[in-house]
Amino acid sequence: MGVEKVIPSELELVNIFGVNDNNLKYIKSMFPLLKINVRGNIIYIDGDKKEVNEVLRILDEMVSMSTNKEVIDPADVELLSKINSGIKRNGNKISSVEIIENKSIKVKNINQFKYMETISNSTITFGIGPAGTGKTFLAVASAVKLYAENKIRKIVLTRPAVEAGERLGYLPGDLSQKIDPYLVPLFDALEHFFGNEKLGYLIEKRNIEIVPLAYMRGRTLNDACIILDEAQNATTNQIKMFLTRLGENSKVIITGDETQIDLYKKDYSGLRKTRKKLANIDEISVMEFENSDIVRNPIVSKILDVFPE
Repeated sequence: MGVEKVIPSELELVNIFGVNDNNLKYIKSMFPLLKINVRGNIIYIDGDKKEVNEVLRILDEMVSMSTNKEVIDPADVELLSKINSGIKRNGNKISSVEIIENKSIKVKNINQFKYMETISNSTITFGIGPAGTGKTFLAVASAVKLYAENKIRKIVLTRPAVEAGERLGYLPGDLSQKIDPYLVPLFDALEHFFGNEKLGYLIEKRNIEIVPLAYMRGRTLNDACIILDEAQNATTNQIKMFLTRLGENSKVIITGDETQIDLYKKDYSGLRKTRKKLANIDEISVMEFENSDIVRNPIVSKILDVFPE
């Protein structure tokens, strides 16, 4: 099957093909059996009908993105090749997600994209995987996006106060000062979107709450996005208690790494038991990240591959 795809003359070809034709080269690498040639603004594609149609779909999406003045790179081409064509994106850049006014994030791989889609479409989402895959940051980003769109009125973030190798009692200060170090990653993610001053204001007004898991008992949270981070350090009873805080028009996101349990006895961890028991409930989704999804220094993934669970 041979077809021609004409790129509208008003579009910058470099934005479609990429700098040094990197986008076009990536498409060719994905479909090595196709003959893909370019003359001016016309792309000639010849080969298997199914693969030709898939390339045409990807190119249509790229043209739509370029029409919206989006800059396209090979990461976007990769996402376009893997994302269901039924998802409506209205020509917006696949890898760039607007969270709050003038603040966007860039998803780095297909699992990060699916994770945010899953959070948007589920009442309860489990984000499971190794450090560096963006589980916590994207969970906070999703909560901030919901808040910015007025879909919720409150963001609640919590972690179990369990430490890696030290004991709370040996740390200086009162309980609040002992707990603060465990909540720093959550503060950092929120500060990225709101800035220090606005974050302080929202915390003062209790639109954002960051609390230890033990302080969640007895509450019912309506119109909220509630995030339990480092859930591998929570027991089954604690996760059950946390999940039953869910009120009307609320979402829950539970993140954790089942290979990094800091509890005195690893069998006490309730994350794996809980998410497996709940996985068949329609409103609950589980997103599992792999070492290959790590977006920190590539050596981190290699290190984790060396150590057994």
